[in-house]
Parts: sequence; C-alpha cells; structure tokens
Amino acid sequence: MHQLRRHHEFEYRSRSGEDLLGRVDIWTDVAAARAVLVLRDLPVGEATCALNALNDTVLPYLLRPDTKLLILALHPGEAGVKARALVLPHSA
Repeated sequence: MHQLRRHHEFEYRSRSGEDLLGRVDIWTDVAAARAVLVLRDLPVGEATCALNALNDTVLPYLLRPDTKLLILALHPGEAGVKARALVLPHSA
C-alpha cells in the first residue's frame, strides 16, 4: 500500500446542516484495486455525511469505480485514551 493523500482537508455538511472540515488519508495498493480511507478530525456520528461528500468530490478523481474500499473513522483522541477506529460500510 502507498499513500495517495495525507491529511487531505475536505468540507462536508453535517446532519444539522453545518458546513464542517474533515481530513482523510487515502491509501491504495499498486494496482488501485483496493483502497483504505481513514477519516480524521470529525465526530464518528458524522462519518457517513463526510463519506458522502468524499464520494461526490474527491474519490471519483482518485480511485477507479471498481476499487474495493475499507473505510475507517478514527475517533478523536482524548487525554490518556488510545485512539480507536470504527469500520464503516462503504458506498463508493
């Protein structure tokens, strides 16, 4: 796997209608048949909204339509607590 984007900033609309910023790391294998997206700096409850924004803006330009995705939403770290990730069902 190699990294296509690191801390790529993007804008998404939250469930409450606010425009917010999130970040994503995008990793792909050499053939671009598989990719891993790591969503960062956003509440896990907003991960689906952020993924929908990525599907409409960034991903069609970076990945092939038949690429298999694994999507992780990284919980914001708290003092003294290990970072945790939630695996999301993919829709890209």
